[in-house]
Amino acid sequence: MAGGTGLRERKRARTRRALNEAALRLFLARGFDDVTVAEIAEEADVALTTLFSYFPAGKVALVFEQEEDRAAALMQAIRDRPAETDPLQAVHAFMETRLPFDTEDAHSRDVLNLIYTTPQLRAYVRAKWTDCEDELTSVLAEARPDVEDTSLRALARFALEIPDVAAREESPRETLATVFANLRRGWGYDTDEL
Repeated sequence: MAGGTGLRERKRARTRRALNEAALRLFLARGFDDVTVAEIAEEADVALTTLFSYFPAGKVALVFEQEEDRAAALMQAIRDRPAETDPLQAVHAFMETRLPFDTEDAHSRDVLNLIYTTPQLRAYVRAKWTDCEDELTSVLAEARPDVEDTSLRALARFALEIPDVAAREESPRETLATVFANLRRGWGYDTDEL
């Protein structure tokens, strides 16, 4: 039975990856607005109903191979951080794993360009982060009970906007690090008292 479950999950992952790769090929070749979901399904050799069962959010979600509960994953990363790591360092590390920050890779640069020149895609990516505001505020409050909620909410909101800023720059990984360093300094996360 366990082998069947593993096989089923591997098949699902292959189908999901095939849909994502087909969508990206078509989007990068023709532009996001000039490709239909039916064309993507045909390119991936799956039924249109299969496409929507894997990507219920439709065309926008097809750009992103993995779908996750971003807020839950971010909270888990913060809670599982090493003892010597503060929450902002954990958020920074988590963000590095969620965006194509490898700008040495031409494909990653092309995907970033697609995302940030297509209003629907940019809004989708941005919302994936900003929808985590309540959860991040809560986890920051656990780490800093001495700070008022409004300040922590502002910190959470600022932190969650960083991917949108960084991914648009020529060196996204460096920009991410620079903005987080400034944020940490501004919010007192670079002192020994934390």
